[in-house]
Amino acid sequence: MSPKSFFCVLLFGLFNVLFLQAQNKAHIIDDLQSNTNASEGSIRVVSDPAITALLGKPSSQAKSQEGTGDASNFVERTGFRIQIFMGNNPNTARSEAYSKRTSINTSFPDLTTYLSYEAPNWKLLAGDFVTREEATVFKQQLQREFPQFGKEMYIIVDKIRVSIK
Repeated sequence: MSPKSFFCVLLFGLFNVLFLQAQNKAHIIDDLQSNTNASEGSIRVVSDPAITALLGKPSSQAKSQEGTGDASNFVERTGFRIQIFMGNNPNTARSEAYSKRTSINTSFPDLTTYLSYEAPNWKLLAGDFVTREEATVFKQQLQREFPQFGKEMYIIVDKIRVSIK
């Protein structure tokens, strides 16, 4: 093993140990800078206060999608959503996506919907499901309520917003 590789492995191991110990601390910066044994040396972290303030906080920024609900009470993780519509017709796709969104929000007011545009496609996604089974059950409910949308509905893997409890 080259000295460079050995140093990388050693550094990685040190950070893993520090991370595991820091999970129970109030802030990782404080833990890194605390000196429990003078013979171990010391670490001084110099960073912008804005970065320090962000450390340890769950991400609550919504993607560049238009969604319903308050983003401050959620964290992002990988999960499942139901794709209800995707269209690229420049004359009708936008209005069709908004129309379908309105229909779904009327029938399922607690269901979060996400409308996005990635040229040239308009997409309408619904739900934040942790498991595929949850998404499948809800997709069946949507298909019963909106049989005209049924052939367009797919379960997709996406970043979802999960409520902080």
